Amino acid sequence: MIRKVLKALAIGATVLLLAGAAFGAVTFVKSNAAIHRVITVDPPAVPTLSDSAALARGRHLAAGVMLCTGCHAEDLGGSLMIDARPFMRLAAPNLTRGDHGLAPRLSDADWARAIRHGVGHDGRALAVMPSSAYQHASDADVAAVIAYVKSVSPVNRKLPERAFGPVARFQLAQGKFLLFGADEINHPAVQSVGSPPPGVTLEYGEYLANVSGCTHCHGPGLSGGPVAGAPPGTPPAANITPAAIGRWTEEDFFRALREGRGNGGRPLDPFMPWRSLRLTDDELRAVWLFVQAAQPKPFGKH
Repeated sequence: MIRKVLKALAIGATVLLLAGAAFGAVTFVKSNAAIHRVITVDPPAVPTLSDSAALARGRHLAAGVMLCTGCHAEDLGGSLMIDARPFMRLAAPNLTRGDHGLAPRLSDADWARAIRHGVGHDGRALAVMPSSAYQHASDADVAAVIAYVKSVSPVNRKLPERAFGPVARFQLAQGKFLLFGADEINHPAVQSVGSPPPGVTLEYGEYLANVSGCTHCHGPGLSGGPVAGAPPGTPPAANITPAAIGRWTEEDFFRALREGRGNGGRPLDPFMPWRSLRLTDDELRAVWLFVQAAQPKPFGKH
């Protein structure tokens, strides 16, 4: 009797091991397909700029509007963003001309492809690259960012290769982890574009809200909800339509994006990158006009 029980247990354990191995193999294959797939994109050409005005504009965009320095560090030499096993390890690469930097290997077309499409020079999708926001950037602004990044001082910083643990691989295989911004973009529809003239206007506020990622995190209708592409456990973005912040004043809006405090002094969620946003007063006023004009909606109802 004991032998029969032990034999049954051994068979059961073997079946479970084989099922686990098969599941693990399928997960690895499916996640590898998502990680290493090649996306063919032929981006429209952007102008080549190098004048002082373009460099100044590019510096402002990279450091204060598009938040490039928030991931790639103030010197654009890259930084380790996530180092959490068994989840994943992910570094924002060194963008400079220094040792281990990407700049010497990239053409202007490569830069434009990465910024607007979230696709690297090797054709692979870039992880946590907010190109779904940057696809709205004008040709002149994309060119200005490229000019600035190419001009920064070389940084000799080596960063670890990205690595995906079993948790991240399982979520990728199940389609529950939108890690790649390239997956959110209709690539053929991304065209050469201009932008509204800078100024305190609703139109320019909408442009800034798009390229800075406000509409990416808070949603196209600004009603908040889960943030696409964010790691699991990331808090949902707040509803910032008049339905939720209808009593806010422009002063309250400035306080939120300059001091990280909402109405009544309540600290904003740490995920909100208010420290990285360095919009000018007029740019903030323009975004405020856009926020005020949003259709009032319940939380998460886009």
